Amino acid sequence: MKRLLVAGILLAASCGVLAKDKMTKDDAIEEICGGTAGYAEAVMRSRQNGVKLTDSINNINKNLKSGAIRDYYKAIAHEAYREPKWSTRENQENAVVEFSNKMYLACATAFQEELKNLD
Repeated sequence: MKRLLVAGILLAASCGVLAKDKMTKDDAIEEICGGTAGYAEAVMRSRQNGVKLTDSINNINKNLKSGAIRDYYKAIAHEAYREPKWSTRENQENAVVEFSNKMYLACATAFQEELKNLD
């Protein structure tokens, strides 16, 4: 997943995130990884609400053109569905928050590693 994560991040960065006026590397990481965390939250919420993985994948295929970003989102969905579906609302909400945080940290770590020589 890390290789796919890096490909997705670098593709997003090459689409202009770093090209914004005076955007720092940390700003770019927060923007890109914030989007990753938001998607991770949505897909885990769907998972906890009983949405089938195939429905989540079909949604990705319908809304994203082929390429690294689509593959990246599919990898996040697969990762979410490897996690258990909880029966209590409290555990479900904890799963959503923890998964979103986990994906943000994985994104930020990979981004820092790939861009460490840009300073």
